[in-house]
Amino acid sequence: MTTSPPAKSDPSTDPDALRAEIAENRAELGDTVDALAAKTDLRGRAQARLADTRARARQTSAPAAVTARAKAGPAVEKARGYTATARQAATDSSPRTRALSGAGAVTLLVLVLVGVRRRRQAARAPWYRRR
Repeated sequence: MTTSPPAKSDPSTDPDALRAEIAENRAELGDTVDALAAKTDLRGRAQARLADTRARARQTSAPAAVTARAKAGPAVEKARGYTATARQAATDSSPRTRALSGAGAVTLLVLVLVGVRRRRQAARAPWYRRR
């Protein structure tokens, strides 16, 4: 029992058909190479995934931002009113009041600096000299 090899089909000898087949194979090979390159490009894939996640986060957070702005609107207007009142009070205050406020601020600053300096000196002193 001998088996004969299968008969090979004659490749077409038409040059135009061969050129078309070569062009088709090149296109398929190019697509395959592009797909493999895309799979190995980890940085590009990570950046694409990050952009997708950012876009989804923006879409999700947009309604929340609108709601927050709507609820914050009255509070912002109220704060602007208080700010205007405080500015008016500051410009209407007498020079004596401003001088006393400045002196109080300077006194507070000096007390804080003295306290900080004492703590630093106490931390540097040996344990047997600490009070």
